Amino acid sequence: MKITTWNINGIRARKDALEAWLLANKPDVIFLQEVKADAGKIPQTFHALDGYHAFWNGSTFKPGYSGVGVLVKNDLAKTLGEPEFTIPDFDIENRLVQARFGSLILIGIYTPRGDSDEHYAIKLRLLETLKNYSASLIEEKKEVLICGDMNVAHKSIDVHYSQNKPNATGLRPAERAAIDRLMSVGLSDIVRDLHPNEDKLYSWWAYWKGARERNLGWRIDCFYVTEKLASLTKEATIDAEEKSSDHSPVTITINYQM
Repeated sequence: MKITTWNINGIRARKDALEAWLLANKPDVIFLQEVKADAGKIPQTFHALDGYHAFWNGSTFKPGYSGVGVLVKNDLAKTLGEPEFTIPDFDIENRLVQARFGSLILIGIYTPRGDSDEHYAIKLRLLETLKNYSASLIEEKKEVLICGDMNVAHKSIDVHYSQNKPNATGLRPAERAAIDRLMSVGLSDIVRDLHPNEDKLYSWWAYWKGARERNLGWRIDCFYVTEKLASLTKEATIDAEEKSSDHSPVTITINYQM
């Protein structure tokens, strides 16, 4: 099972690139962040993409802002059962979406960047609530996968040294501690686990000139998985050649069966 997370930074602006990438790579599940459109304005292509079922938590909080979605291959229902799509009740600003396959819970998230004091507080509160929610699911013997744009570079290895400024947004101690707490409930950063020493493994680059060409990036698009899922994950890749968004698609492959 191939699962992808991708901050598309505007699904209408990236329509052709996203469609081409999906047709070429054929993930079983893809979580999208920053779709920047409510469900009625998302291109029809992605409501009825051949072989996929789509579910959206679109930009109802503010037009053209935030918004997430998930596309699931119809064939997956044959092995995992029909998915139940929901929006967790602690969602804020259209940032969360969830697909449940029995005891397997897949959660997509777009964490606030947190530049303003208000959004920094929202960011920390959302991560704490996500931690508590994940802990409750794990206590119920669910297998949990969380993926998305976390807007936190957890460790120094996850950001180019030229960008590694301790009080910068996405690098502050409280943000990194929030990720520590999330992982403490029994989740591992599977992309890093499979690439423990790769120090230029980035998924996002600023738009300023030369950042991407010189690979002055951050790894902020992540997968956090329970122990069983981690043991079944055989591959994790970042498609840095896909440059239509300021984020690259991140994909893991799990040998999972119900």
